[in-house]
Amino acid sequence: MDVAPTDALPIQGQHLSGWNVLPGGTQICLELTSVEGNVHRIVLPFDALSGLMMTLPRMLQSALNERFGDRSMRVVQPLGIWHIELHEPDSSLIMKLGTTDGFEVAFSLSGEHAVSLGTALLDARQDITQSLARRPN
Repeated sequence: MDVAPTDALPIQGQHLSGWNVLPGGTQICLELTSVEGNVHRIVLPFDALSGLMMTLPRMLQSALNERFGDRSMRVVQPLGIWHIELHEPDSSLIMKLGTTDGFEVAFSLSGEHAVSLGTALLDARQDITQSLARRPN
């Protein structure tokens, strides 16, 4: 169905005011509070919300690029927790990263990616250590 942009009434969201998983776990309800103070509920299937989660970082980066015109700007969160576990069926690793305020994301790592990441972290540690050693007091 084709809908002209002027046919849809936008919701000017102020903030996410709540969310809950609906019975069965296949849908999630998001509650958005508008600038007028009204609460709007949007129900999305699990797969659509998962797709949105994957798209949000690009959306935020595009907004930063548009806003500041400086492609070096990044949305960065401080790391609060990290956890690595072995995924038994295929011997891959699952690396979970999280912030102190509860955002978490998990990645599956092959052995090759795990070695590459470990090497990069060790190299970065050496670079940081050398940089600190050269810094005048």
